[in-house]
Amino acid sequence: MKGFWIIVIMIMILMPLFMFSREEDTRKAEKAGKEKNVIMAIPDEGENTLYKSKAKFKMHMKSLDEFNDALAESIEELNWDDIGKYAILLKNASPLIYTGKKNVELPKEFLMLDTRFHIQTLAVIVASESREIVNLNIEYERLQQTCDDCHEKYKKKESGLLIGNAF
Repeated sequence: MKGFWIIVIMIMILMPLFMFSREEDTRKAEKAGKEKNVIMAIPDEGENTLYKSKAKFKMHMKSLDEFNDALAESIEELNWDDIGKYAILLKNASPLIYTGKKNVELPKEFLMLDTRFHIQTLAVIVASESREIVNLNIEYERLQQTCDDCHEKYKKKESGLLIGNAF
């Protein structure tokens, strides 16, 4: 019970700090925009606002695709060492970082999907360490669903305006 109260207090302390830091980034961006007489664009669902460089973003997402393919192959072969290795490589990669933009410049839903991606890769790592194939398959399917959800919303379609090639 003591641990519960420690966690509750930590959350109560850290949440306002997180919110204030986010507001500070927004103020800095607005201040920089005023000083340079630049109009700050507000992200719009219809325009491409997810990355600064399409080529760099596609290149990094291609590496995520390769890690994912290697992870799937390792799971199929039940190579536990490689499963852990490729899951860690996926966890350390981040579509959010690859955009080249600050968090305040991106849609909140994209940030949430990136967070879900990291949580699911951690779950795959834990399942690989426990060497429970059923749990690993469940967590890997959830990871794939997270990727699919993001791609459904943000991946470039033939006629769409969203983002590029990802796994």
